[in-house]
Amino acid sequence: MTKELKIGIIALITLAVMIWGFQYLKGKNILKKGYSFEVVYNDVEGLSLASPVQINGLNVGAISSIIVNPDDVQSMIVYFDIEGDFKLPKNTKAINAAPPGVIGNRKIILDFDELCTGPDCLVGGERLEGNVRGIVATLVGADEVDGIISGMRTNLGPIMDTVIQRITSTENENSIGNSLANLDHVTQNLAALTANLNNLLRKSSGNIVSTMENLSEVSGSFAKTKDDLEQMITNLSSFSQQVVDADLGGTMAKASETMESTNDLLSGLQTTVDKANSSFTNVNSLLEKVDTGQGTIGRLLNDPEIYYNLESTSKHLALLLQDLRLNPKRYVRLSVFGRKGNQYTAPDEDPAMELSVPIDPDGN
Repeated sequence: MTKELKIGIIALITLAVMIWGFQYLKGKNILKKGYSFEVVYNDVEGLSLASPVQINGLNVGAISSIIVNPDDVQSMIVYFDIEGDFKLPKNTKAINAAPPGVIGNRKIILDFDELCTGPDCLVGGERLEGNVRGIVATLVGADEVDGIISGMRTNLGPIMDTVIQRITSTENENSIGNSLANLDHVTQNLAALTANLNNLLRKSSGNIVSTMENLSEVSGSFAKTKDDLEQMITNLSSFSQQVVDADLGGTMAKASETMESTNDLLSGLQTTVDKANSSFTNVNSLLEKVDTGQGTIGRLLNDPEIYYNLESTSKHLALLLQDLRLNPKRYVRLSVFGRKGNQYTAPDEDPAMELSVPIDPDGN
């Protein structure tokens, strides 16, 4: 197994673990079978992403998303996922319940009478009926709330009347009644201050709206920049993988060797060019000497008298050879038994006589 393959396998495993961990932090385990449902609430205060979904105190899922209801903007749609194979009846209610204690976030409790079988079961994707349960109903149970409130009214009614009478009494300067009167004056002052603040906000509403629009544009720019950054990171990751696959180091080494060979070739070529330049210099010098008539070749090329002398010598030599061929007895005499031959007699038509040889450059 190559090093690059090992790195790729480790990267895939790391990416899968990150995706699973991200979904798990959102309250969804992608490794388990689950169902998705939705419910509509008028108020989702206390609910958030990953808030638990319970059945009789057992966590069976979590909230996956919360959006504004497009059919009624005064309500919200809450989507949640349930893990496991639970047979829920179609009359199941999703109750937005407060925590049993003072500390804690709200949660969704699935309330139903009994498990279902067959076609009466939820299959996922349905919208459940939603209710909201307060802290008191969570602590004592929804059925006992009315009885507790009735008992409190019966037992605490006389006591509350006495307390209220003492509180509202103004006979004592330090009584709660006087404090409430002073509080009433403070409330009136706060009302006047609130009215002035409303006027100020009404006058500044245009600037506030413009500021919010600018903030919306800036948020859109940030969102676009985020997409561009994600695309850039993806491109850099792809480029780094391509660099690893392309073996850039080996390619650069081969390129370096090629450059060294090229430099050696250029050095040899430079030496050859220098030698050629030297040869051309010598040839130019020789041609200058020839052109100025120096040396045998220069005199031969520049002195026409030498040319004509050579031409005349060549013609005379041709005549001599021709005459030797036609009249060999003129030059070679053979004697057989001491007898002398006849004297040379020129032929009537001697071709040598037909030749005219110029003696000087003027043709004479």
